[in-house]
Amino acid sequence: MLSKDPVRLERVRIVESLIEKINEAVSGVKRNELGVAFSGGVDSSVLAASCKDQGKNISLLTVGFSSLRDVEASMEASEKMGLNLIYEVVSLDDLEDGIKSVLKVIEFDRLVLLENSVCFYYVFKIASQHGIGTVLSANGMDELFCGYDLYRKYSDDEKRTREIMSMLVETAKRDKMEIDKIADLWNVNYECPFLSDSFVDFAIKISLEYKIKGKDDEMRKHILREAALKMGVPRSAAMRKKKAFQYSSGIHKTIEKLAKLRGYTKGKAKALGYSGPIEAYIKHHFLRRKSTRK
Repeated sequence: MLSKDPVRLERVRIVESLIEKINEAVSGVKRNELGVAFSGGVDSSVLAASCKDQGKNISLLTVGFSSLRDVEASMEASEKMGLNLIYEVVSLDDLEDGIKSVLKVIEFDRLVLLENSVCFYYVFKIASQHGIGTVLSANGMDELFCGYDLYRKYSDDEKRTREIMSMLVETAKRDKMEIDKIADLWNVNYECPFLSDSFVDFAIKISLEYKIKGKDDEMRKHILREAALKMGVPRSAAMRKKKAFQYSSGIHKTIEKLAKLRGYTKGKAKALGYSGPIEAYIKHHFLRRKSTRK
């Protein structure tokens, strides 16, 4: 028997509306042969589940570097969802080539953009190699549902949290334009249905109480997780804790290893005027050479 508790009924209504809006956003992608950038977490699993429910022919695309965390989670989730998974573990030499290719086309302004861009470089590479012309990602969900750890700091200030949310959504949209340039390298179309204006307008208005429970909330994205379970996403994926893509994929640690191999120690980085080995490796090893060749 359906509970008549008004609080519970409102929560059920919001979950149902969210699922409807997720499906609406995905239905805006007019192609049926698709790749989904996949990590085995709640965001990409929701995207994959919606595509599957709408009869789209999808392959899940996963990359790993020094860590196989995302690859292993993706294997488990894809098997439970009955979806095809294609993955690649990138070697050190290949990663350095990828960084070089990415830095030729994006406007480098911060490390997290570079790391995400390099991850997508290999996702698009996989897609191209398998004849997949369009790749979707679930970018936007972390921004809209308090996925980032930053949200815990401001969880008791709704006005400030919403300002941060709007700012992060705009950053995600700008970053999408940079990643489009990488997709072009592989002749792949890149789409982010959850950054569409209609989905953002809906999701940003959902009360924060459904997204985050306070400063100690390490899970967050609660209403999205409920929607995921109702959509048939495996519990292991729906309830997987957020870990930033650059860490779960292992790319950050692998770039640190490359920097060390190229001789960029803390001491050398400081002598060159950089904050650390990774910044020195990127800006001195790649960008300085790039500028001197012009």
